[in-house]
Amino acid sequence: MIKGMVMDIDQNRFETFEELYVYCYRVAGTVGLMTMPIMGTADGYTEEDALEPALALGVALQLTNILRDVGEDRHRQRIYIPQEDLRRFGVTEQALIKGVKSEAYVQMLKFQIERAREWYVRAESGVAMLAPEARLPVRASLDMYSSILDKIELNNYDNFEKRAYTTKLEKLALLPGAWLKTR
Repeated sequence: MIKGMVMDIDQNRFETFEELYVYCYRVAGTVGLMTMPIMGTADGYTEEDALEPALALGVALQLTNILRDVGEDRHRQRIYIPQEDLRRFGVTEQALIKGVKSEAYVQMLKFQIERAREWYVRAESGVAMLAPEARLPVRASLDMYSSILDKIELNNYDNFEKRAYTTKLEKLALLPGAWLKTR
């Protein structure tokens, strides 16, 4: 985790997704790994079984943070979206820093959202592996945070000027579904 915080100070670009993954692992994946012994596991599962989904949830949450915060990060000259993805979709750093929402940018953002959703899918299998009393908070965080991706879409992919977030009322409305999914 500390290495991730140091990366935040020293590094403001990532060439590949593999580099970004290391950052996500360090700043968020490690939180999942550290909380596993506290959460505990369900009968028939070990902490080792649940570690990969816990790590996946941390990565998914951090990827969501990155997509949500593009508008804020650009003002600080920070670009967390991998350079290889910018090139692949024909989005220049200059256009991103200026907040140009071109069709190329939207396509690139759709790709990033799908990538984050894939990490949430990887994480979902781990909820059932947790001790029963730990399932609801983890499932709720998964549902609430992943809904930020829906908000980016509802904002017409404008994460430059519109901050995607889930309101308290929306979070409350997600709880019954999260509870049902843990049963």
